[in-house]
Amino acid sequence: MKNILFLISLFSSYFSQAQLLIEDPVSLRSMEVQGVSFSEVLFATKLTNNKDLFAQTEYKTLVTDLETDLKALQAADVNLGPSMKYSHRLFDVRWLQSSSARFELVGIVNRMDRAIFNPGTCGELRLIYRLSYEKNQNGVLINSRLPMTANAVFKLPLKDSCKEIASQWTQINTTTILEWTKKSQLKSLELNLQSVRWPSTVRGDMGGHAEYFMRVYHVANNGKWIPAPLENTPDVDALNTNSQLKQELLSWLLRPEQIQALDKGVLNIPEKFLARKVSSFALHGMNRLANRPFDSVFKKEDFQNIDYSKLTHIYGASSFRRRLNDMSCAGCHQGRTIAGFHFLGTDHAKTVFANSIFSSQSPHMIDEIPRRRKYWSALLEGKTADPSRPFSERDPLKPGALNAHCGLSSEYKAWTCAAGLKCTAVVAPEKNVEIGECLPETPIAGNPCEPGLISQTRNAHKDGLKPLAKTTCGSGMFCETTRVGFPGGMCSGGCADLKPGETCGAIAVLVGFNNCLAKSRPFSQCLAENTRPGALQACDNQTACRADYICMKTSSGKGACIPPYFLFQLRVDGHPSPI
Repeated sequence: MKNILFLISLFSSYFSQAQLLIEDPVSLRSMEVQGVSFSEVLFATKLTNNKDLFAQTEYKTLVTDLETDLKALQAADVNLGPSMKYSHRLFDVRWLQSSSARFELVGIVNRMDRAIFNPGTCGELRLIYRLSYEKNQNGVLINSRLPMTANAVFKLPLKDSCKEIASQWTQINTTTILEWTKKSQLKSLELNLQSVRWPSTVRGDMGGHAEYFMRVYHVANNGKWIPAPLENTPDVDALNTNSQLKQELLSWLLRPEQIQALDKGVLNIPEKFLARKVSSFALHGMNRLANRPFDSVFKKEDFQNIDYSKLTHIYGASSFRRRLNDMSCAGCHQGRTIAGFHFLGTDHAKTVFANSIFSSQSPHMIDEIPRRRKYWSALLEGKTADPSRPFSERDPLKPGALNAHCGLSSEYKAWTCAAGLKCTAVVAPEKNVEIGECLPETPIAGNPCEPGLISQTRNAHKDGLKPLAKTTCGSGMFCETTRVGFPGGMCSGGCADLKPGETCGAIAVLVGFNNCLAKSRPFSQCLAENTRPGALQACDNQTACRADYICMKTSSGKGACIPPYFLFQLRVDGHPSPI
């Protein structure tokens, strides 16, 4: 009994700090032991590794579906394969069948604000699991997470009102979580998986390249998992080959009630128009056409004859389309995210610093949680809660903080920067420079120094970045270039005279580092032997990094901005063999 009370106290304490998010590894591991593990929640059986889980027919169905898609990618690219001997690196599907790997609970998220997408419920409970492993490599025990999340989504039950559910969050415990995760309340399983990574040594103009499978599965009446529509994500090929279907969607979008729903961020496009399988692409987020699916379906002219004067977040035809893209899965997961993810979980204390994340949440999620808490607080007080939300990229009603997206065209003039910051173009589509980033007027470490323009194509492999003139980094600093893995370039220098907003971190010597990994040496050893100190932008849970950078933990325990694929846990390549 004392242990249970201790856990309840621990969960409640951490919950109050995290604001509707539980991510403490110790607390979550305790909950897994008590029945909230991946295998028990989704497959009603207690198993400790993916090899045993693969013997379950339902899980094997999911793996087989992903394996089919991975094989299709490999068949289309002779340079693609699941090891570092290939110039293009493929996710090794054997991790999903490995006795060394499992899906680890890294977060429990309150999404009561999504009740509007689930009529007759109190919103959603989301259990976030990450693929992780522990394996011996050349006599060294290696443990790491991998760039794959599995999001188990459950509908929160509506009783007399949602006040009761809201109040239960003030004393959240394992018993309540298990009550809310009954199979009858399971809505979906959402997967986000880095399927492909090309290093910057192969794709130097872009600073590298990565692709992410985005999949949603429902359980059919026969108990099998089947691909399901992705929320607000259009089936581009189907719409472009069926003019009648395309016109039907356009007419639906132009209805006054749908325009209002889009402006409020609560649009819910009917399933008949939606894709069941898509990929998102990094780097450079929403500057890539592949991450803007609605741009491949509709022209801006399709949305010109709308009265925008009474809308809050949409100002014209361009922002109408951008708002549509922002609500798609690809657009959302490539707009102010961490390498295609919004949440990665807090690392264990045993994680080596060179593979540790300081801030587990994307800049979008950091900004988003206060809105969700306001919604939850209203329910707790028995009031009507407002489900409206701004763009995933940023809230236009607040001045942009450091590195926030900002407006460079008249249509986005509301996307302003805070005092002392200037809206500056870094990387943008070559035909339409509308969005910049809020940067200091006087350069500091971490600032971009290699701006460029992206040629947008439907085939993301053919996107190219045309470099513009380098920008100055200021006295005592130099430009770490895009070609060695710093997208947009990154100003850096020595650690002797750090300015406000800077910290000292380790920068990998790319060629030596990759050569070391190719020899199957432990990641920590390769990093220790192939790094040098350098000034980086300081970051924390309030100060976000630039787009395409992550707040990693330094040896001093502070946060520093670095390209995400410098972290072992955010790349598919360089890990030991799964088998």
